[in-house]
Amino acid sequence: MSLLSRHTSLALPALVASLLALGACTAGHPPAPPLPALQKAPDLTTADAAFVQKLNDMNVTQIALAKAAQTHAARSDIATLGATIEKDLTGNQDKLAKLVAPHAITLATKPSPEDQKIIDRMQHLHGAAFDRSYIRYLSRNQAGMKPVIETEIATSKNTDLAKLATDTKAMLAAYTAQLR
Repeated sequence: MSLLSRHTSLALPALVASLLALGACTAGHPPAPPLPALQKAPDLTTADAAFVQKLNDMNVTQIALAKAAQTHAARSDIATLGATIEKDLTGNQDKLAKLVAPHAITLATKPSPEDQKIIDRMQHLHGAAFDRSYIRYLSRNQAGMKPVIETEIATSKNTDLAKLATDTKAMLAAYTAQLR
């Protein structure tokens, strides 16, 4: 027997044993678990989209007026309320933006022309005149938004949007209570 065939015959069983050992290592792993289903954003109906736009308009306008209240109000409680409204509604606006991000809805960053006129008019007022006008605006705005918010809470299938509407309703009620 030649030297080469002797080495080949001794190497062959070692090679087969190594391959079997490697094969056993890979066969022992369980299959990877299935990936969880992707969470799809809840759909927004046409009514939901209309509510989103109205809420956005209210937030943008009230944030601008709240900033003015902090510097134009005669009463310290109104100036403090302005700071609270600005902080709360800015957070509300952030939540709204995250909620509509998966949908094809663009939120306005500036007030509507009608609301801008109100803001411009109120920014020219100071002291007690500003206070009266601001309180009147907040009362009218809440009265106008209340049925819109309640309808959204009652009819929306989107639980996140309904919760945002509920939270907004509570905030507006708290602001009105502070002004009394």
